[in-house]
Amino acid sequence: MDKSDMVEITFYDEEKTHLRANQKGSTILETALHNNYPLYHLCGGNAKCTTCRVFVSDGLDLLSNRNEREQALADRKGWPKEIRLACQTEVFGNIGVRRIIRDNKDLKTVTSESKSSRTGEECFAVILFLDIKGFTAFTEANLPYDVVFVLNRFFHEMSEPILNNGGEIDKFIGDGILAFFQIPFRERLKQSSKEEMETSKKETMKSAIRSCLRMFDQLKKFNQEMKDRFNFTFDIRLGMHAGNVIYGDIGHSEFKSQTVLGDVVNVASRLEALNKKTDTKFLVSDVIYNAIQSSLSIDKKVITKLRGKSESMTAYSVTGFKQNDPILLIQKYFDQLNVESPQWFQNFENELEGIRNQNPRTIPNLEKETSEQRNLFDTFERIIEKLGNPVALKNEITRLAKFYQSIAFSNDEITELVPILLRSMKESSPSLWNETIDAYQKQVWTEITIQVIETKINLAI
Repeated sequence: MDKSDMVEITFYDEEKTHLRANQKGSTILETALHNNYPLYHLCGGNAKCTTCRVFVSDGLDLLSNRNEREQALADRKGWPKEIRLACQTEVFGNIGVRRIIRDNKDLKTVTSESKSSRTGEECFAVILFLDIKGFTAFTEANLPYDVVFVLNRFFHEMSEPILNNGGEIDKFIGDGILAFFQIPFRERLKQSSKEEMETSKKETMKSAIRSCLRMFDQLKKFNQEMKDRFNFTFDIRLGMHAGNVIYGDIGHSEFKSQTVLGDVVNVASRLEALNKKTDTKFLVSDVIYNAIQSSLSIDKKVITKLRGKSESMTAYSVTGFKQNDPILLIQKYFDQLNVESPQWFQNFENELEGIRNQNPRTIPNLEKETSEQRNLFDTFERIIEKLGNPVALKNEITRLAKFYQSIAFSNDEITELVPILLRSMKESSPSLWNETIDAYQKQVWTEITIQVIETKINLAI
């Protein structure tokens, strides 16, 4: 064999091992088997498992591109470009790799992964830590059943703003929450410019901030109920930081959960704890403040040295957005409207029924409609709360489209409902209505109506 055709694979395990390939284009697995080197391949090298995967440390550009089968696994598992399936990867030059599975314990860890498992990836995320203040005193004064009931109610109320703004719950820790926000549709942004990526990061930060501000609104409603039922109220402390984290399945081979790890997570946790010393409620890191400071209102600046850090950092106490956030403004408006004029939606439904009666059609009786259709108000409420999460919002729009379809409303009639809806709000509580609310409501409900009609058309196809 010509020396120029020689290909060598170096395995960096406990000892460095050099393996000579038969020829250029042989796969990593073929070379390992030819040299009697132990490399797991439970499916026989057919890309039906991931036990032969390796981490490529040298010579990544000397390998074949991922084929369709390997790419499908890589996408599902969230692999970085350095992780390759040995059975599918052809080698065209000298490379260096590390086995990921070296012994039976490693094998058990890997074979316990589910189809949706993430084997470890680095990604940008906004990390949020939340802790409930005063819960220890509540546990000491109440029965165990009440403690569990209230804590679950609290977690539900605080989690909704996170989920409704595109966040994910990592875990519930005692009486606290760890959550994270990733860039939406980040797979599509891989080829985007640096400026586009930075803009997406800032928007993700704003979504995370919005969720926290909405939590304080939810807490007021939650505390009113707790005051009435238990003569007790709670407060919350929040800490937020942003940066690159490690995301993957962590735990025992038979009990794993997806979680975020890294220094960014630790900083967010310590910022949450810092609230107690600084008499604040919501601290964000300088990374977040510097990125979107033109959007944030703050009432305190704290220079501190966090535990485990050699350098000081600045934290900022956030009180809100400097300019009106359309989504938050609409949500707050509906909170007030439902308290001051809860009959407003009945007025809207009466108008809706009037349109139905003007144009007789073959439709089911209201009493015979499903509970989902009868709960039109609940659908509107969910739409309002999910304005910050396009994916979740789409599900509610589909629900509304199905309702209009079930009562045989034409697209023109659905369009007529926008001014009727706005009039019902305005006339029910004129004191809450103003030019800003009017402009935002028109914009939001017009956009929603367009999506409802498009969805209704697709449902009919």
